[in-house]
Amino acid sequence: MDGKNYIIKIENLTKNYQNKKVLGPVNLKIERGEKIAIIGANGSGKTTLCEIMANIKNPTQGKIKYAFPPQKLVELLSINFQEQSYPSTLIVQDLTDFYHAVYKSNKKQSKLWKTLKISPLLPEKITKLSGGQKQRLNLYLSLFHQPQIFIGDEITTGLDIQTKIEVINFLKKQASERNMTLILVSHHWDEITSLCSRVILLNKGSLIDDTTPQKIEKKYNSLLNYYQAKINL
Repeated sequence: MDGKNYIIKIENLTKNYQNKKVLGPVNLKIERGEKIAIIGANGSGKTTLCEIMANIKNPTQGKIKYAFPPQKLVELLSINFQEQSYPSTLIVQDLTDFYHAVYKSNKKQSKLWKTLKISPLLPEKITKLSGGQKQRLNLYLSLFHQPQIFIGDEITTGLDIQTKIEVINFLKKQASERNMTLILVSHHWDEITSLCSRVILLNKGSLIDDTTPQKIEKKYNSLLNYYQAKINL
């Protein structure tokens, strides 16, 4: 474990697709309980980096280390993508029952179940859900079993303002009470400033800045000004 307090450590990581480099080399250490936003323009490598951290994709080169045995990754890390697909024949009840069985847990009366208004969705076919309803379901399935690491890709997209506030408050409380590590891909500055204490900026696959929301606000006043200064938008 290197004797360090990291929960994820990335060393000289690269990812190529058909001999084209899309990420790296990236070096990054994430400490247990950190709250990090990964930002950048579309195609900058944000999702690829998250997929590699979640062991969904393998790097072309480099290493990724965890502060726990790799076989515990499925239990301890959860990832929520902006777009997730499920079998077209399933209703929401089928999917929630399956996830509860997999994790040997029944959380139907939990705060999260109520916050995300899952009960009214149960009889609905997943393919018939609106974007916001799918996002509520995805968030529930990613968080109900209380992972140690949560990776979220645009977690509040499609949510109404009340649900957005409740989700942010829930994550903030979970992160504080359980020392949960948050890694959020986001373009929403209010979400970043509410939940994150560190900002990682990617551009064309390279990590070009590692800073804080406070430093960005103090020097650049806005996320738009920061982007323009750093990546010449």
